[in-house]
Amino acid sequence: MNITEEQVIQLAPDTSSLKAGQQLATVAKWVKRHVHEKAIWGYCQGSGKEPYKTMIDRANLAFKCSCPSRKFPCKHGIALGLLYAKNPGDFQVETTLAELVEEWIGKREVKAEVKKEKEEKPVDEAAQKKRVEAREKKVKNGIEELRTWLKDTVRTGIVNVPQQAYNLTTTIAARMVDAQASGLATMAKGLSSVDFYHEGWEKVFLKKLSKIYLLTEGYRQLDNLPPLLAQDVRSLTGWTTSKEEVLAGNSVNDNWVVLSITTEEDDKVTTERIWMYGQESACFALLLNFYGGGQTAQHTLYSGAIVNAELAFYPSVLPLRAIIKDQTAIAPFTSLTGFGSFKSITELVAQTLSVLPFAEKVPCLLSNVKINLTNKKWLLMDADNLSYLLNNTENTCWKALAISQGLPFSAFAVYENEKLTILSMWTKANFYSIV
Repeated sequence: MNITEEQVIQLAPDTSSLKAGQQLATVAKWVKRHVHEKAIWGYCQGSGKEPYKTMIDRANLAFKCSCPSRKFPCKHGIALGLLYAKNPGDFQVETTLAELVEEWIGKREVKAEVKKEKEEKPVDEAAQKKRVEAREKKVKNGIEELRTWLKDTVRTGIVNVPQQAYNLTTTIAARMVDAQASGLATMAKGLSSVDFYHEGWEKVFLKKLSKIYLLTEGYRQLDNLPPLLAQDVRSLTGWTTSKEEVLAGNSVNDNWVVLSITTEEDDKVTTERIWMYGQESACFALLLNFYGGGQTAQHTLYSGAIVNAELAFYPSVLPLRAIIKDQTAIAPFTSLTGFGSFKSITELVAQTLSVLPFAEKVPCLLSNVKINLTNKKWLLMDADNLSYLLNNTENTCWKALAISQGLPFSAFAVYENEKLTILSMWTKANFYSIV
């Protein structure tokens, strides 16, 4: 795999590591530099007697270094990657791997093979059926408890909900976890995230309540729903679809633009969301990755890249979530065209909800829009002066305004709760990630 500066920069764990790596990305700092079809390695002279041994697995851009840093990749890994991306001719081409590198690559290949064998191991269908039946019973019992809680909340009135916001859903969310309905647990927790200090919170809160109740009703009526909609209901409730099932299903081969990469931490688990858009298929894709225990991203994607890849989509009436089945190349961003009128967004949202009433986030591409601050409210406006409230932070809005200089620009945004959140923007071929 060819390595680019953009890939290495995107993999840096923080700004300080990137800066330190850039300072070390010079030939003078490296005693030896080698490249093989499988790996890149070098020896960086530090303050100690022995130089640090740094290695990069070219197959999936993994790093290893003998330095004591706990960051991944460390500054030496960043430096080696940047140095090779800029000046591959400064590296001695090798036909065999150094012993230390070969041992590391060998262990990684063995782990990958063991993982593959484990995935291919036959499943005990009888035992699996029993586990599914036991879980079904737990989920159904949990849903009945949740429906009772929802009804009680509405029956007693919501005027005092803001005072109870901190522990409003603690008990019921925990009960949903016990019932193995993790999706419902997440939705219940989301009720406490409503901004109760903002005028009109009642509408937002009741919409969330209603959506949860609608989902529980859908689960009770699973046998009467179309297969794909039933699959959506099960997924939103907390049931998962195996990677093998997804890979065996529908896939789309296209040049995919990486529109945005964001992370969010919750209960020591980091959720990574990667939004993509197919240039030929004109469809969106959302890649979800979950990391725990200090893990970091293992992919080579970065915002603004164009990836030639085949994506396999999870079954849904509106396929959106996907995983990469095969990836062959990465190229820099060129341009994209989106909606020029916000009337199109309204139509898109209406169409989406008519097919999948549980949908919360609706992605869209926008063209010829401007950001504006009016009466202390940040707005995104189209050419007809129609506007949407922005859900971005104050700092992000100022950043977008500074980049655009008050002029029209194109953007990728996500519609949610009657507001838009800008995740990236571009002017001609200049791409900017703003979150």
